[in-house]
Amino acid sequence: MKRSQRRTLAAVAAGAVSLPALLLATAPAAQAAGLPIAPVGLGELPYCEDLQDADDIAVGLDGVPEESASPTEWTEFTYVVTNVGEEPVSDIFAKLEGWYNVSDGSDDPFPFSLQWNVDGEWRNVPFESDTAEGHFGVIDELAPGETAEAQIRTRAEQDRPGWFEAWVSARHFDEQAEGTCYRAENEAEWALVAEGGEAPGEETPEEQAEPDTAAPASEPNSATPQGDTDDPELAETGSSSATPLVAGIGGAVLVAGGGAVMLARRARA
Repeated sequence: MKRSQRRTLAAVAAGAVSLPALLLATAPAAQAAGLPIAPVGLGELPYCEDLQDADDIAVGLDGVPEESASPTEWTEFTYVVTNVGEEPVSDIFAKLEGWYNVSDGSDDPFPFSLQWNVDGEWRNVPFESDTAEGHFGVIDELAPGETAEAQIRTRAEQDRPGWFEAWVSARHFDEQAEGTCYRAENEAEWALVAEGGEAPGEETPEEQAEPDTAAPASEPNSATPQGDTDDPELAETGSSSATPLVAGIGGAVLVAGGGAVMLARRARA
């Protein structure tokens, strides 16, 4: 669904809700827009040996943050499955997986909650469960053009910067070929901005180092050898052969120093 369409539907829904309905509501109104998704029971998911891409259903997340969200505040969105084919589709199993990732360089766990709404009650999404391979819900049947939805919410237990990843899928089985199933999938991601922080990748760039305005070293004066020497080359008057050597060492120090600055900037990036 396009963003403009979502905003139009939200405006219409907001205008249509009466005060008593707002007072009595126990779940977000968006949940009633599509057919309900029922919880998966034990042993309901058939065995799938041949998994293929589905071309008769589509799955996605509606209402996710466009850029970023607070880690510790509930972020709500909608899991949506649509029959985009020409025939009814039965027994569609819904799955949602989520991960919180930190960007502060720490290896500490990033605990979080991921829940879905069932008849006004928030339940944990069992995507790490062995039951039904982690699928949380099932849709009995979708006619062509019909949609089923489930309201989702998530939040972290710690106020840390990072990003959230979500992966969704919907699977149904071939009634004619045993062991064959079809799956549609999709994904979403948004940044997690801690209080007073900035979205990952949007940090203020460091100020560039000021150019060196020191005056260049003046040409060294010609050195005159002092004292007796057996080396005829050193005994000659004029520029000393030691001067280019010293200048060369100084140049090497400047080059090495510039390299050190460059490495330090890369390490902070």
